[in-house]
Amino acid sequence: MMRSSNPVFRSLERSESYEGVEAASYRGIVSKTATLLITAVMTGYLAITYIPLESLYSLLFGSMIVAFISVLVASFSPRLAMPFALLYALSEGVLLGVITLMIEMYFPGVAIAAVIGTASIFTVMLFLYSSRTIRVTSRFRRIMYSILLAFLVFFIIFGILGLFGSVTFNAPIALGVTGILIIFGALMLALDFDRAERVVEGGADKTYEWVVAVGLMVTVVWIYIELLRFLAILASRRN
Repeated sequence: MMRSSNPVFRSLERSESYEGVEAASYRGIVSKTATLLITAVMTGYLAITYIPLESLYSLLFGSMIVAFISVLVASFSPRLAMPFALLYALSEGVLLGVITLMIEMYFPGVAIAAVIGTASIFTVMLFLYSSRTIRVTSRFRRIMYSILLAFLVFFIIFGILGLFGSVTFNAPIALGVTGILIIFGALMLALDFDRAERVVEGGADKTYEWVVAVGLMVTVVWIYIELLRFLAILASRRN
């Protein structure tokens, strides 16, 4: 059974056989992914519209913790995937709403551009994968895992150095790093499409649709946030 670069999908690989009355389907995965995305968008809109700004910022840290815990539970326990997937979407919606609001206050128009960019990347990658223009091979996976490991090491080192204020990025370097992260997120989609296909073709239980949906949403959120950062850096340079 082949592995995915998205950590949410790794829980699927620990099961050698799937049991259940009803099997997972592509339609189910699509509908559940759409449900999570719509829930996040609506939650973010309601949060930034009706919650006072000072209270909204205080919810940022809490939303991050809830989202992280929800992803872990949804990935390790398919039976609990549905409620925790929805909880993840709710908390992620608040988080993305705050981030989007903060960036829009300084750089109007960046958020809608990031949404369009994310949708475009998702559509293009789905087409490239479904048409087999991009083929997920063992070599492709090895390269992706190596890059992922390099990113993890980089962020750990950068985070430690950042605590002491001993490292900073100028705009060109920040653009380059963010651009690489966007490309990596797009390639993660190819691996995750492959994992979703194997889950359906392998007759996985229908509860795994929520697990796959959460994994896809994690990747989409990754791409959206990196696009926001990329476009904000570009806008700051123009100003």
